Amino acid sequence: MTEFLLFCIATVGMASIITQGVIFHPFRQFFGNWAEQIRVRREQAGKVSHWSVIEWFNELINCAQCTGFWCGLFCGLILFPYGITKANLLLVWFCYGLGGSFLSALGCNLIDWIFYRKMNALRYLEEQDLTLAERRTNSEKSGAA
Repeated sequence: MTEFLLFCIATVGMASIITQGVIFHPFRQFFGNWAEQIRVRREQAGKVSHWSVIEWFNELINCAQCTGFWCGLFCGLILFPYGITKANLLLVWFCYGLGGSFLSALGCNLIDWIFYRKMNALRYLEEQDLTLAERRTNSEKSGAA
């Protein structure tokens, strides 16, 4: 049970850091700019739109579910190396990836939802402070008149 919990946390954490973390932002930005340059050159040359490896990798590192698949493969093979035989290696490896993909999408969406609610709550409180300040200003003006 401990290994499974560690697998869940490690997979979601790794995918979240890669796709949303500040520490990987320059990395994502670099590949995003590179992919955009490739796309622009291809369009200028009038070529049919086929993705390059760079464009594929750029999409991968910006998608929690896609990155979660690969993180699930990695974490699964590191945390659960026992019980894997040649007969079931690919199936087990693929299942780790699928589990990681699901958990990462779920975890990152949950993190986004919590952050979104927090930001909306802060925005609401700021608006309430502004309306309170406006009421005070209006009451002071009417009291002075």
